Amino acid sequence: MKRETITWMLNSVEDAYISEAAVYCPESIQESPERIVPMKKKRIISLALAAALILALGAVAYAVFGSRSVGTHEMPETGVYTSLAELKQVEKTVGYAVTAPESFSNGYSFSLLTVRGEAVYDESSGVEKEFYGVHVDYTKPGVPDRYLDLNPILGNVLPEPTELRFINGVSVRLNLDHYKIVPEDYQETEEDLARETGGHYFISYGSESIMEFDMASASFEIDGVEYILSDMAATEGALDELAQMTAELIAAAR
Repeated sequence: MKRETITWMLNSVEDAYISEAAVYCPESIQESPERIVPMKKKRIISLALAAALILALGAVAYAVFGSRSVGTHEMPETGVYTSLAELKQVEKTVGYAVTAPESFSNGYSFSLLTVRGEAVYDESSGVEKEFYGVHVDYTKPGVPDRYLDLNPILGNVLPEPTELRFINGVSVRLNLDHYKIVPEDYQETEEDLARETGGHYFISYGSESIMEFDMASASFEIDGVEYILSDMAATEGALDELAQMTAELIAAAR
């Protein structure tokens, strides 16, 4: 799947919600897709705000592949939809088929659909390709939301997943990643370095205190479209539950 970076998610927030603003900065991206890009110096975000933003933003898709990157981009026909009755209009806008079920068998139900402008940036921060991404929120009483993101396949190089399963004849990449957001002056420990080397462990800078959480995701491709289901507050059994939701999503897409 595309490498979700919590740093970039937080850097996308409007100035009013943070102590010092910073704009999306493609030239600051490191080459390794396994490394979270640090926030700009002095961009301090409270622990409570960071936690709220992570859940509210969902799996905003930011990726790194080679010297290119993917991030938000101003587009003319972005919008928010509160009903799937307008799905045909969404498909007309984004230019590809969009499968978004009304509900899943585990109790999650459609809440909101957002069409976002995104782009592939070259090594000079120029726009190489622009496209529309679709972000869907699913809610269930008493538990954190789940998120579905769709975009055209971009051809980025993908790191090894936590698991690779074949579901209904489709190759599905399952990932369980640990994120650690730390203050600017945090010094990585030997344990941090060892876990980073092992993969699926990411450190980002900019919080007032240390915050750690797990994020689970399931991603697959059908008919030129990449689908990513995400759980931003993963607990035990998250991958199995996402795999079941993925099976239902694949059945609906066919």
